[in-house]
Amino acid sequence: MDLVCVILAAGKGVRMASPVPKPLVKFEGKSFLERAILAAQGVGPDEVCVVVRFEREKVEREARRVLPSCVFALQDDVPGTGRAMECALDTLKADLGPTSTILAMASDIPLLSSSILSNLLLAHKKSKAAATVLAARVDDPFGYGRIILSPSGEVEKLVEEKDASPEEKKVRLVNTSVYAFQAAALEKAAGRAGRGNAQGEVYLTDLLMLCRESGKVESFACQDPLLLRGVNSPSQLLALQKDWNGRKAEEAERIEYRKAPGPDDEQKGRLARSKEVGL
Repeated sequence: MDLVCVILAAGKGVRMASPVPKPLVKFEGKSFLERAILAAQGVGPDEVCVVVRFEREKVEREARRVLPSCVFALQDDVPGTGRAMECALDTLKADLGPTSTILAMASDIPLLSSSILSNLLLAHKKSKAAATVLAARVDDPFGYGRIILSPSGEVEKLVEEKDASPEEKKVRLVNTSVYAFQAAALEKAAGRAGRGNAQGEVYLTDLLMLCRESGKVESFACQDPLLLRGVNSPSQLLALQKDWNGRKAEEAERIEYRKAPGPDDEQKGRLARSKEVGL
């Protein structure tokens, strides 16, 4: 297979305080998971794999409703996004070839689009990187993992908020939890990331940095951070909806402005009406 998409949907999402699993929380009528699957489908993958664990039956049912052909990987009791990816690799390994690409994404980015994913894949292919992280530059980076670049512009370090130093927390270039990997580089890194971090988890970002042994690790920045905003709590969901409503209202105003007649249009209209009534 040339391209496989992996959607991480195994987490409980405790902070959402929702009666349904976090991937099934809805934004503008569609679940987070449906939006992730549709975005993934738009780049034409050979296969879409959803990693599940918490209330897996409900999550799998929703995934099959959206895409009956999707496959599933069950995450074991080892926590972390890195472990989720390792479980996905175990499910997919028979289908992966030496030139396969893996597109991995969190399932809680409601406004993530196929066009953004396509641009990430194009940048990844062009740079011939072992791995590429989708980045955004934000005014308030609190809560996000930070991307530390080398003088040459390559990714030197990815550090989570809880593990970052005071100096690293000042960095505004953040990790959006969307990645493109050379499958061979990721398979080489699998099983080698530890859990010696503030959360005691296997981080996907640690696997990504291990990919440096197979080649360079690059970042690709999206110029519209709103479209990459993740949701981890009800307040974040409300804030995203508010900002998205504002964006749509601004766009509607621009459209109405473009449609509004100018002085010349009004004069032409008066002349036309005069001719119609024979004045």
